[in-house]
Amino acid sequence: MKKLLTFMIITLLLTGCFSTINFTENVLEKNVFEKNENQTVEVKAITRLFKKYIPLRETFEGLGYTVEWQEHNQMVEITKGNESVYVKTGEKYFLRNGVLVNGEETPIIKNRRMYLSTKVLDKIFESAKDMGSNSYRIKSELVQAKGQLPKLKDKDEYEKLMSFYPNNEIVYMTFDGNVDFVTEPMVEESAMEMTTDTAAKSGVSETNNQVDGVDEADIVKIDENYIYALRNNILQIIKTGRAELQVIHTIEENGFTAQQLFVKDDKLVLIGNEVSTEVETYEEGDRILTVPLHRSNVLMVKAYDISDLDKKAPKLIKSFGVEGFYVSARLVDDYVYVVADQHTYYGDVIQPMFLETDATNTVKSTEIGFEDVAYFPGHVNNSLIYTMGIDLNNLTLDGLDVDTYVGGGNTIYADKDNLYLALQANSGMWWGEWNETTDIFSFDLNKGKIDFKAKGSVPGYILNQFSMDEYNNHFRIATTRWGSEDLSNGSTTRGNTTLNRLYILNDKLEQVGATENLAPGERIYSTRMIGEKVYMVTYRQVDPFYVIDTSDPTKPDVLGYLKIPGYSSYLHPYDENTIIGVGMETKMKGDRVVNDGVKISLFDVSDFNNPTEKDKVILGTGNSSTDIGYDHKAFLFNKTKNILAIPVRMVNEDYTNDSKDAYIFNFTKEGMLNFRGAITHGNAKNKNGYYEYNNSISRIMYDGNDLYTLSNNWLKLNDFDSLNEVEVLRR
Repeated sequence: MKKLLTFMIITLLLTGCFSTINFTENVLEKNVFEKNENQTVEVKAITRLFKKYIPLRETFEGLGYTVEWQEHNQMVEITKGNESVYVKTGEKYFLRNGVLVNGEETPIIKNRRMYLSTKVLDKIFESAKDMGSNSYRIKSELVQAKGQLPKLKDKDEYEKLMSFYPNNEIVYMTFDGNVDFVTEPMVEESAMEMTTDTAAKSGVSETNNQVDGVDEADIVKIDENYIYALRNNILQIIKTGRAELQVIHTIEENGFTAQQLFVKDDKLVLIGNEVSTEVETYEEGDRILTVPLHRSNVLMVKAYDISDLDKKAPKLIKSFGVEGFYVSARLVDDYVYVVADQHTYYGDVIQPMFLETDATNTVKSTEIGFEDVAYFPGHVNNSLIYTMGIDLNNLTLDGLDVDTYVGGGNTIYADKDNLYLALQANSGMWWGEWNETTDIFSFDLNKGKIDFKAKGSVPGYILNQFSMDEYNNHFRIATTRWGSEDLSNGSTTRGNTTLNRLYILNDKLEQVGATENLAPGERIYSTRMIGEKVYMVTYRQVDPFYVIDTSDPTKPDVLGYLKIPGYSSYLHPYDENTIIGVGMETKMKGDRVVNDGVKISLFDVSDFNNPTEKDKVILGTGNSSTDIGYDHKAFLFNKTKNILAIPVRMVNEDYTNDSKDAYIFNFTKEGMLNFRGAITHGNAKNKNGYYEYNNSISRIMYDGNDLYTLSNNWLKLNDFDSLNEVEVLRR
């Protein structure tokens, strides 16, 4: 018994000795190692408590890695090129190229040096051989993750993963091509070709979508019989036609704030935030208490039957939702695709879940197990991304596809077969270097299913969804990088320099080509990608309009550019030889550049090497503005109908007049702009002289020979040809 007790005491003393940690760089003090030219190292292991351990720093530095101690995170950062390993003191889990790995044994500390158990070698390195006599021969290549995205096993692993990102800070690392995930073959040519006649066949205008055949959710939709328009929290269904203009139905759900909508055949889809009506019942003494279950930022997608609106009101069929903020949505054929972002604060652990309601609005929530939560290796923050695919012909759980990822995203691009999610990722602290990148995640869209395909990163940040597209198996993305480089001395520290580049990535989101830096000191104001050509506008004092050829994705080439005053914040194809630009005219005022009115330009690109501005129209003064730069759905254009219309806020120099009206144009036989007239809903100033947005026109639509303009207060019907007012509806 005494021998056993003595052994236990000695064991405890040894364990305490080897577990004592002095949190300094000396934890990684160097030792002697043998190294050869083939990035192979032989290290000697030590034996403690019948277990073998190898020295961390000697091993990795012998293989050409940089090893640094992160005092604030209490972990070791090991990097070489695009490969990395993160090891925490007292923790058996580690990160290998962003993948969370259970090492089964925690590191030990001896003489203020860190040692790794030999049991973890085959989980870190592709090749680690026991040579006998406590000697191990290790090659430098790390184990590469293959197959689908890694998933968490449980809530504990979620917490372990987040522990490598202390205080839930949004911290990103970029890995380029080291993780080989399974991807499906892509079609030879994307379906992203944009049409210039969005509604020529039906005679009814459509939402100004980026990609033909991919509908974008909006605040209003129109068909041959009705206008479906949101006003505050209420959806109005308005009967259209002369002498028939009236609101026939409204939808107002208690606690639900609709943001955007789709209309597809006999289905209406509302997307918005909802306050949960779930309750929780519990006992307190001899009382039974029922309290509302609070859920903040619940995103709900509600589907209604609108099959016979002339005879009956819309009927709620089904609702699906998740906790989080609405990012964006698309409609392809009969399938709705929605992306939501759930953020956590103050270190709270997110419990992923989805919600469903039936026709009685009874809410049922279902937790999504952490074993079903995937994450993007190297792209982790304190958010969850939900992707939802909904089959409008099967509004049951069988027709719902929900996937959850640890990470974030705020801008999407989608064509009929692919969805790309982008997020600007800032890494670095204010006292050190700052790195701005855009992380990109691609997904396959297939009959309501959304499946992850690949991930990648590019330097800089994007402006909006028009900064991205997919063409001929390649993804194109245009970014501005702030302060990333000083052209005069090659510095990489943050400064005032801005650089603009177009990057081209393959189907694995690996870079295959890029332009040189464009317009240093300026930033991108608009981009449009049409077929092999990319049109880009940058601006600081003048408007360089670039034409870029991407027929060879490995060598994108700037064919020509044009410098003119002002800038275009939105570009739209008129035909293969003409691009429409909407933005602002500018002028010099002393030593400053100031706005000088809303500008519509026509760029002639028939000679790609020498683009010209063949026509322009200036509207209003420097105080005037248009929504088009940040709300492309407010833009109405149809070449066949010969119409271009935009809302313009007209403010005179002394601010005595302020109205946001619809400005209507057509095109002459020579293809020049012709102003036809303006439609107003009244002065936007209220009786107190302040701006009143309720009279501001937000959308312009047509149905045959009827032209409609929409504001919060009014719906006006004007004759398409004469622009004469026909009927007015007070909303």
